[in-house]
Amino acid sequence: MVAGTVAAAVATTLLTAAPASAQTWWDDPNSCTSTATAVQRDVSNRTVQVRYGRCGGSQYGWGRILNYGSSDYIRFEIDLNGDRVWDLAETRRASSRNYTSGYLTSSSSARAFRACYVTSLSGTCNSSNATAWW
Repeated sequence: MVAGTVAAAVATTLLTAAPASAQTWWDDPNSCTSTATAVQRDVSNRTVQVRYGRCGGSQYGWGRILNYGSSDYIRFEIDLNGDRVWDLAETRRASSRNYTSGYLTSSSSARAFRACYVTSLSGTCNSSNATAWW
């Protein structure tokens, strides 16, 4: 399903279907302002959220997990073409950082985000572990 490259590190993996530009991703949304939760879901006693806020003058969305365990991961999936199948994703070990990088939002209904709780870097979101698409 992934047409691009896979870059992996101990705590982070970034999967891309096309090269992401520096303006498209925001590395640390903890620095963003006017933040809010768009959608959230409780999964196995964890709270998974899609958050959004103003980062460097633009709006970005990202995934966050609360009430996580030391071996849990947060995954953030991005749909770019409206089919509600992920085209880009980032997964992080929650004990290192319980939120992902941010991705630039769009007024287009083709772009959507969801977040989920997974137990490995290779885990993906599905109807039982993820928020609704936002």
